[in-house]
Amino acid sequence: MVVGNKLTRSLFRLVMASLLALTVSDVRADLNVKQARKAITRMAIFELTNGAVRIRAITPTGPATAEVTASIRNVFRFGKDQQGRWRVVEIRTGPNNWEDIGSIARTLGADQLADECNALEPPARAAAVEPSVKRSRCLLGSLFGIEVPSDGVRIQEVAPFAIPLASQPSTTVVAWIQVDARLVNQGKSGWQVAELRTGKGDWVKLEPVVAALNDEKRKKARAELESIARALEKFRRDRGSYLVVDKQSVVIDHLSPRYLSQVIRLDPWQQPYSYQGQYDRFTLSSAGPDRKEATADDIILTGPTQ
Repeated sequence: MVVGNKLTRSLFRLVMASLLALTVSDVRADLNVKQARKAITRMAIFELTNGAVRIRAITPTGPATAEVTASIRNVFRFGKDQQGRWRVVEIRTGPNNWEDIGSIARTLGADQLADECNALEPPARAAAVEPSVKRSRCLLGSLFGIEVPSDGVRIQEVAPFAIPLASQPSTTVVAWIQVDARLVNQGKSGWQVAELRTGKGDWVKLEPVVAALNDEKRKKARAELESIARALEKFRRDRGSYLVVDKQSVVIDHLSPRYLSQVIRLDPWQQPYSYQGQYDRFTLSSAGPDRKEATADDIILTGPTQ
């Protein structure tokens, strides 16, 4: 009987130890390359393809956290200012989306113009393609706090980018940028990027940065809606009523250029503004950060405003 009890207790301990080991293993859920790549391709404001992310190292830092070193292929638009200096203007964040580098730089308190990069080639020996690969690496390295030359910035392509009626040259640069990312396992939501670091810079939490960018975009969207609303009021004074249509693109075609000097079609999140108009009233709106209409973050302006 004693032997039986000892055997029962031994089996019980063995089962409990096995269950505990399974539980710990399940909670830890070590990050693999596929999961890391998926998290980085879908990190805040970006929609990247799998081929644009190369995982170089994964270091577990806790039961549900890990640090990842990766190279990310990004497309940048470079432009020249009035003084003839090249600078990074935009970064492509999705198939049809571009993000203003100036907004990101202001949010992070970074300097987007490096004078030393614009003095690399003597004027007498201008490169065949401008900016040159060397200048492009310098500007991107300066922007991301990465010392060059290094593998932290690798230029894949530099190609002229024609913008109709543009007064200054513009170029697209395809580059691989090395980043460090801190990932957190959010359970059902899977692994997500919480922080990023490039070069010798500090770790940057993504959530506050995205919130700050969206606040700036809300202000811009509000200003653009108010500009369209003022044009609509001028139109009503001349024509006796507002435009009775349900497409914002048609409204802009009627208002520009007599009542509206700037053609405004897309909001800061690259979605069309909405317009609903009657003879005596109108509603202008942006779908806001979530890009979905009739949700809490919509930006709405109704008229008459005067």
